[in-house]
Amino acid sequence: MNIREFSQDLQKIYDQMWDAFSQYQAASGLNCLVGCGKCCNNPEVEASVLEMFPLALRILDENKLEEWLDKLEEPAQDHCLMYEPHTPDGSKGQCGVYKERPSLCRMFGVAGFYNKHQEVTLSVCKLIREKYPDLTKIRESEVSDKTPMLITWSYRLAQIDPGLIQDRMPINQALKKALERIALYAQYQEHS
Repeated sequence: MNIREFSQDLQKIYDQMWDAFSQYQAASGLNCLVGCGKCCNNPEVEASVLEMFPLALRILDENKLEEWLDKLEEPAQDHCLMYEPHTPDGSKGQCGVYKERPSLCRMFGVAGFYNKHQEVTLSVCKLIREKYPDLTKIRESEVSDKTPMLITWSYRLAQIDPGLIQDRMPINQALKKALERIALYAQYQEHS
């Protein structure tokens, strides 16, 4: 399978993931807050190289590979470079690569996970929890098999390539490594 087919398979999973999480969040009434950039400004947000391939291919197709590699060599900020702030303090904004964003960005907000007793538990962003405390408590008591689970989607991604999803790193570093691999792919395509 070539890198484009690989990326298309990943994008299909991303689209299914988006459907599952967005439908659940809409039905539950617990959505990410409009324009919130809290997690986007967090330098500890991680991704894997695998998750960044769709974005890396888009950057290649837009002939911006060198520009992005330079930008990532010494990033101007520790948090996600794809985040486009709308306010001076960066607290409000949007993702500049929403369609190609990695899995954590798709699953964060409201999702299910197994606690230490292997019980399904609802993970809710602190800001959503603060804005909707009563609704959050109700939804936590209603967790069911319809709750999209973080582990389910992580396993689906791991099936594409276990090695490339295994190593998680800061999001900017993951993008840089994905771009370096895409650059090698592009050179190989030119010479074959």
